[in-house]
Amino acid sequence: MASHHDPQARASTINTGRWIAAARALETARPDRLFNDPWAGLLAGESGKAALDAADYNPFLPVRTRYFDDRITAATRKDCQIVLLGAGMDTRAFRLPLSASCTVFEIDYAEALTQKEALLRAELPVCERRCVPADLSGPWTQALLKAGFDRRKPTIWVAEGLFFYLTGSVVESLLRDTASLSAGGATFLADLFGTGLLALESMAPLVAARTRTRRPLPFCTDTPEALFQAAGWDNTSMVQPGEHTANFGRLTQAPTTGDAWQRSNLRTYLVTATL
Repeated sequence: MASHHDPQARASTINTGRWIAAARALETARPDRLFNDPWAGLLAGESGKAALDAADYNPFLPVRTRYFDDRITAATRKDCQIVLLGAGMDTRAFRLPLSASCTVFEIDYAEALTQKEALLRAELPVCERRCVPADLSGPWTQALLKAGFDRRKPTIWVAEGLFFYLTGSVVESLLRDTASLSAGGATFLADLFGTGLLALESMAPLVAARTRTRRPLPFCTDTPEALFQAAGWDNTSMVQPGEHTANFGRLTQAPTTGDAWQRSNLRTYLVTATL
């Protein structure tokens, strides 16, 4: 999620949400699907499907979705709150087996939520669902509180595919704000990329464009545990896609030892942090 002062970046973020929805629709059509999202194709639209067709398919996407699905389901308690940060075209309020007493808050640009609501107006979520129009790169906590967020209740914060689109200072602020809003027992789920991603040949045009216009590079980090701990999330665990808990038979087993692995900064981290 980019700055509210950048309409082009806002439009790009919304298009990314449609592309991710198209990936979920593709996964849903598989006989061995990792999850079922019957709304994904509708939310993707023709633009999302075209974007998916134009890119190399990334098997990490359904693995990430299923991994977070499982973590959310395992952490859910009666009367809990789930906050989807940069919700995009997420449908977890409709498709996960959540308690009717659970409340899902979806935070995103007003334009994204308006488009989504127009498509889902006839659908009923399995729990309480509240849309929160806000820009996560600016003030957003008051909007969440006004929507009924209860600081006393256990909360699951979800940042799926979000941090890469933010700056480092916004990520740090976001983690501090969520920690300060959280009661004990809160969980934060996120995926992050190592800095080696920015050195890939495929990333060169984006890096060059950002450098030329003096805009910050997408956020990447090689020390996610330190990032979360500095913001107040003391208990942090990480896995890499491909490890046995983040594989589901789709990815090559990721190495977890050895000098090359220790030196590598081309990693993806699936982080679970708790208070």
